[in-house]
Amino acid sequence: MLLAALCMMAASVNVLQAQAPQGDLFVSSRNTNSVKRYDGQTGAYLGDFVKPNAGGLNATQEVLFGLDGHLLVSGRGNRHILKFDRYTGNFLGNFTSGYDLDNPTKMTLGPDSLLYISQWGQIKRKVARFNFSTGVFVDEFTETDLNQGSGHAWDAAGNFYVASFGSADVRKFDANGKFLGVFTETGRLRGAVNLWFGEGGHLFVVDWTLGSVLRFDGQTGRFKSNFITGMQNTEGFVFGPDSSLYLCDWSRNTINRYDRSGRVLGIFANSGDMRAPNSVTFGSSSGTVVSERESMPQGFALQQNYPNPFNPGTIIRFQLPSHGRVSLTIYNISGQLVRTLLDSSASAGAHAVAWDGRD
Repeated sequence: MLLAALCMMAASVNVLQAQAPQGDLFVSSRNTNSVKRYDGQTGAYLGDFVKPNAGGLNATQEVLFGLDGHLLVSGRGNRHILKFDRYTGNFLGNFTSGYDLDNPTKMTLGPDSLLYISQWGQIKRKVARFNFSTGVFVDEFTETDLNQGSGHAWDAAGNFYVASFGSADVRKFDANGKFLGVFTETGRLRGAVNLWFGEGGHLFVVDWTLGSVLRFDGQTGRFKSNFITGMQNTEGFVFGPDSSLYLCDWSRNTINRYDRSGRVLGIFANSGDMRAPNSVTFGSSSGTVVSERESMPQGFALQQNYPNPFNPGTIIRFQLPSHGRVSLTIYNISGQLVRTLLDSSASAGAHAVAWDGRD
């Protein structure tokens, strides 16, 4: 367990991770070209956060909150990642620049604080990287094309893994993008779309075709067991603030909830005319516009990091009531300093810092 400490001037605040769900659940609805919003505690439908086809959104794929708190959305029919206002869902413009994406699908914040984006294009099939703060193109990271590349994950050594839907496997690259080979045991997967490293260092892979989550040895890639079964077509996952695992069933149009052992807890959301949900994330949105003065924090606030667990990086958000010098430090459960993320002057208002999870 890790704790974050936020200090400003002579005062300090230590904030523990919240244990109950916070904020709302945002779901990409592929076949309505929109993003749905649900109550994060009850699963009740709250409406279309991003309206159908807003900003030209086409075939919604992935939803992710940026450093500034605004929502980033990929669509297979779009050439850029689109940006939407965190309060209203209104289209703010293209987030990525300097490179035209070709059928963009999954996107992940990497340990280098860059945004990694897979492409299902006819011409471009490499994973591309962008600056997560500015959206400016950095490079095509993978040295080889991928056959319908999807989700991403990193191991402790910094190696990069991509779920390859078209070749029904997981591909491994080193920290510089050099192809190291097929990682997962042959014949076990049918349509890999998402993945993460979890309990015991195992690699968990979401398979759309099988409607399952499979567990592989994180060192050898050998198949270990089926972690979750019984869904029709599974795509999109998130670990919520309550530590539950939320998975989308693409064909049944449901968001299912599981505990950390893979035990089903029930259907969390299935209303609001969601169609082919394929990505899900938690975040806060007031749903109304507030003035800068009204939104100014009245005191220190250190919010829960997201994603949690890290995949592999995470974003820590905090708010300051006034300008001052700030120190943001990470401690382990024994009280030992892990890393100082920030030690500088900062203005009043909301801030966000990306951390790769390393000391």
